[in-house]
Amino acid sequence: MHYYFIWNGTNSTNKGIRLQSMPQVVRPEERVSHVTIPGRAGELTLTEGSNIFESYIQTVPIVVDSLAHVKAAETWLKGSGTVTFCCEPERKQNARIINAVTFQKHSRNSSWWEAEVQFYCDPLKEAATTEEDIEITSSGATVTNPGDVIARPLIVITGSGAITIRAGGQQISLTGVESGWQVDSDLEWVMDAQGNPLAGVYTGEFPLLGTGTKAVQFTGSVTKLTITPRWRYI
Repeated sequence: MHYYFIWNGTNSTNKGIRLQSMPQVVRPEERVSHVTIPGRAGELTLTEGSNIFESYIQTVPIVVDSLAHVKAAETWLKGSGTVTFCCEPERKQNARIINAVTFQKHSRNSSWWEAEVQFYCDPLKEAATTEEDIEITSSGATVTNPGDVIARPLIVITGSGAITIRAGGQQISLTGVESGWQVDSDLEWVMDAQGNPLAGVYTGEFPLLGTGTKAVQFTGSVTKLTITPRWRYI
């Protein structure tokens, strides 16, 4: 069995690169702070919020089958993008290649070269396959989050006028809505149909999709909400 990774849509085996071992499956570290309280033994551990995790480094030892592929790898293995490791083929995550990638010949009489690649990985993963949008045409329709954490969706509105959207215990109210407006709960922006940010058109908090099955509610002249859910996994 050949171990591999997929970087920006290209499998490492297609580049003459194989992994020397299976990558680790990493559960990211929760973001916490430790506070010392005078007169109290130990420390008080405080979390920054629910499901807030730290990015981490995944170090991948590789072998490359020829000097020609080493030169190609030097060009390929850089920058930012998405990575899938063979230990979790159903997931991908945002990452950046950090530090130098230094190639060293395996032995004098071998054509193989060795190196280590370090990926600085976003702690939350997403499905490796294309995620399908969800269309809601009636208030109170339910959505099931298959992920491990709260999702921060992109919602495209078909409708106009004064509208409210409520999900995950948070409600946003918008005025002057036109069809195609977008509510981005990740960036916390409201945008027009062309993706231009709009100011002064909303109040409240951006909708969230909690884990499990939850209702999405709306009021106003809405005929459809098209939701890109952005399910995330740890």
